[in-house]
Amino acid sequence: MYRLSASSFSCIGVINRVAAENEAFVSFSRHFRDHGLPVPEVYVYADDCSLYLQQDLGDMTLLDTLHQERSSSDVPFPDGVTKLYEHVLELLPRFQIEAGATIDYGKCHPNSDFSSDALRSDMASFSRELVPRLLPDYDTQRLQGDFCVLIDFLARARGGFFLYRDFQSRNVMILDGQPWFIDFQGGRQGPLQYDVVSLLYQSSAKIPPDARGRLLNYYLTHACNYTPLDLEDFLHYLGGFIVSRMVQVLGVYGREGLGAGKAYFQASIPTALDTLVQELQSGSLGFPLPHLAECAHTLRGLHNR
Repeated sequence: MYRLSASSFSCIGVINRVAAENEAFVSFSRHFRDHGLPVPEVYVYADDCSLYLQQDLGDMTLLDTLHQERSSSDVPFPDGVTKLYEHVLELLPRFQIEAGATIDYGKCHPNSDFSSDALRSDMASFSRELVPRLLPDYDTQRLQGDFCVLIDFLARARGGFFLYRDFQSRNVMILDGQPWFIDFQGGRQGPLQYDVVSLLYQSSAKIPPDARGRLLNYYLTHACNYTPLDLEDFLHYLGGFIVSRMVQVLGVYGREGLGAGKAYFQASIPTALDTLVQELQSGSLGFPLPHLAECAHTLRGLHNR
């Protein structure tokens, strides 16, 4: 990615030889803009699908804004950033439900839906990239039964919506005080819970539980404006998606943080492990995942030494 500028104009140039990924981004961007959603405009798209020029949204993310607001306030979640999160959560159902109803899922890359195979891949990454680096003697085969139970449970959640896949505050740009959305090329068809969990349980954001609860209710109020929503059913599956999201990001943190030595990902591991342990101990799932709970508890203890 390159920032290109001349006089008072700038844009972002993207070169990517994975044509299918470019097709997904460009197609989705145009579709979302047709629905009036704040995503970058694609100015030029090469005929061979290898590069494009897109709108420059600056360098300030929602996460940057959160950190800045916190540094100048004694409040864990200041009012100014609360308003931004609320705005983001007003727009999320429009991506998921309104635009998701007519988006071309044939453009999705690498998967067109949030399938059991995608969950298995996330859980395999956790077992391969995180656990052996912290617990080299742990038999990860012990986790497989718990993972199968969790996958079977999540497969029963209502789907058919646009799932952004990585809906978190580093993928929300703040330009002139307004949120803009990027990095949606991995989107696919799936359930509503995953994206709101991704935002509200992001490790580096460290949103306090009371603020998280208010923001979840705010999201649900707005989501109900776009589709009939059984709130009891939504909440029934929420804990499972929290667990699956933490497992997914911990696999990434293990690969990029412990494997590649990237400080941001390393720093995110303890909070993600705390969230995973707390959710597994809370009883919100309604069924036990004893081996995953034991493993997560041990990982947290070792990593926090």
